Amino acid sequence: MTKSPQRIKVNLSTMQRGIFMNIINAIQQKTSHFSKSELKVSDYILKYPEHVETFTITKLADRAGTSTSAVLRFCQSLGFNGYKEFRFEMINYLRNNRHHADPRDMQSIFLNDYTKIIEQLSQLDSKLMKQLEKALMAPTMNYLLGVHFSALPAKELFLGLEDLGILSLYANDYINAAHLTNTISDDATLVLFSISGNKSNFSHLLTAIDNNMPQNSFLITMNPKAALMANFKHSIVLPGSSFSNRSVVDAQAVPILFVELLLNLIHEQQ
Repeated sequence: MTKSPQRIKVNLSTMQRGIFMNIINAIQQKTSHFSKSELKVSDYILKYPEHVETFTITKLADRAGTSTSAVLRFCQSLGFNGYKEFRFEMINYLRNNRHHADPRDMQSIFLNDYTKIIEQLSQLDSKLMKQLEKALMAPTMNYLLGVHFSALPAKELFLGLEDLGILSLYANDYINAAHLTNTISDDATLVLFSISGNKSNFSHLLTAIDNNMPQNSFLITMNPKAALMANFKHSIVLPGSSFSNRSVVDAQAVPILFVELLLNLIHEQQ
């Protein structure tokens, strides 16, 4: 009797789990065979395996500093058809090997980390902050960009500036952002939020202005080694990089805190 396609799929998955009883070991054994871009993926996953449980392929690529195609090739080199199958296997591994911490301890750790981050926000370069405030308040157009999990702080700044009567344009995807960058003039202000500062994800939308970036161009990132810094006149590195890597959810809280601080500083200057 011929098995149904669904049954065959289940059998293949079961067989795959037998081969990769410990997927972490499988990744470690394949390390020498990975390309440079695939190695970025494996290094990130080996360092933060629990992130795969909540990350999309795009988010994993961004955090690993590479492309979605590199993540796909990484998964295929391990014998999976794609990221979905790999992620399913990783979730099984994580759930079978998870050591649950006391929720009260976890709460204290996270709240203490946030307290330290808030204190560090007060140590941001005051001169650079003044430059950003002045640029956003200038009678020229503001361009605010943020894609994926960097979109929310960009939108927060856009809405906040609107409330303060300051004209701005906002884009939260590559297509709209690419269209906007074609209209940026030399006297405009460009603010790009990128948690990771990964250059490969933004190179195509910055192509139109890469060699003619406005003087008031600001990168807001949490990565002190962000590759995108080379493209911008000014970069503001927010605290909490190691904390964001430990978190399995989007690292949006710190940039949003920064935006709230910035908007209130602008309001005081009006």
